[in-house]
Amino acid sequence: MTNAYRKVIFPLKLKLLLVMIVLITASLAVFVSIALKTFKEDKTAYLFESLTYKAEALRMKIGDSIPDESALKKLLPSKTQFEYFFVLPKTGHISVVNEVPRTLDPAEEKLFLKMLDENLVQGASTIEVKGTAWLYAWEYDRKLNLVSVVRIKQDDAFQVTRYIVNKSLTYGIFILGIAMVLSVLLARPLTAQLEKLFGTTQEIAKGNFSIRTQVSGRDEVGALADSVNDMAGKIEVYIQEMREKARLENEVAVAQLVQSSFFPQESGILENKIEIKGHFEPATECGGDWWGVSSHGDWRVLFIADATGHGVPAALLTATINCCKTSLDYILELKPDFLSMPDEILRFMNQAVCGAGKEIQVTCFVASLNVTTGKLIYANASHTPPLYFNSLKNLLVKDDFLPLIEANGPRLGQNPEGRYESSTLALSPHDTIFFYTDGLTEGENVDGTRWGERRLIKALVQHGRESADNVLNGVLSEFKAFSPERPKDDLTAVLLKVRA
Repeated sequence: MTNAYRKVIFPLKLKLLLVMIVLITASLAVFVSIALKTFKEDKTAYLFESLTYKAEALRMKIGDSIPDESALKKLLPSKTQFEYFFVLPKTGHISVVNEVPRTLDPAEEKLFLKMLDENLVQGASTIEVKGTAWLYAWEYDRKLNLVSVVRIKQDDAFQVTRYIVNKSLTYGIFILGIAMVLSVLLARPLTAQLEKLFGTTQEIAKGNFSIRTQVSGRDEVGALADSVNDMAGKIEVYIQEMREKARLENEVAVAQLVQSSFFPQESGILENKIEIKGHFEPATECGGDWWGVSSHGDWRVLFIADATGHGVPAALLTATINCCKTSLDYILELKPDFLSMPDEILRFMNQAVCGAGKEIQVTCFVASLNVTTGKLIYANASHTPPLYFNSLKNLLVKDDFLPLIEANGPRLGQNPEGRYESSTLALSPHDTIFFYTDGLTEGENVDGTRWGERRLIKALVQHGRESADNVLNGVLSEFKAFSPERPKDDLTAVLLKVRA
């Protein structure tokens, strides 16, 4: 906290203080400069006016005729800050009448010659005589050809002005000192709130998201403090949500692991008489599709099911269906003919699904195959009809694919009293049945176009004469080329092929 304070808060305090001092000093300097300049100009104008008045008053003392030089000297005031004298312009030179005899300085003579050349009767000016600045005012009487002059040293004239200026500077420095103190006092509350806010952010950085900062005021710092508090609260909520999400993801991962045990471990069965291959791809971590095979003696019972929707709720129902399959071993002890009765198997599964609740229903297709006789008995609970064809033909066409649409009944879970029927089919070597869920035909590309049954049959035409594994992989490759993204619905495909 100490190092961070030195790096952040202290420089900020110093910057604020310097900015406030510079602004106050500049403002005060400009104000004093303008005030003093104005005062000095007013004072100068007043002095020139006063000198001009004195010169005019001196001229008034003479009257209408010029007395002799001694009488003129008596008219000159004495013992004052001002020096009075008369100038008598004559041909070729200018004489001076003063208490103390003296001659005009060249600068003075230049001034009065200019006055005579320009025919000025009155005026005031500042000239420098032997290094000393003087203020002059004169009154010229053309009739008497006489100039009354009053002058005073500039330093003497502005003595009071300098005193006032010095006092003003003293007071200005005093006011500046007060302003500096006030700057420190005013900057302290702001930096104190920033320091408190900085401490809060440091605690948040350490992971203490429950901390809150209390900053008074409705200024920008207060708004920033509210934002930091709101951010800390949202982070705290987000952390809780992430923990909950991690917990749910862990539970879903466990559910996914459990569900994976519902499917054949090697994705199918390969025997001398038949070949079964299957593929399952969930839309999410867990799926609502399921397929399985139960083997008992000469009989192979193939199941494929599709629960409404997908995700964890649908996956829970597939667990129920899988339990029905595993329960066949117990049922066969009491009723051995149960394997050849897919309609009764569907009734049994329907009772189990109805007992799980009415929120989700399941479509299911059950096919019982006697591998010795080739007899296939099947029953359907509103599932997508499988496609039956013989792969021995040299060239497959659309009409070679027959959907098994017989023996169709209600969905599992739709009606506890639901009844199902069976249908029989005699299979020969190279006969093939393609089972699938609607996630395959309803898969969409980027344009929203469904893959459809027409493209499925086209893929089967292309790959149907190959081995079960190649047929299944070929169909799925065609589907992935059409819809490369993850499917929006669970996808399951199973191929049963009678070997030659």
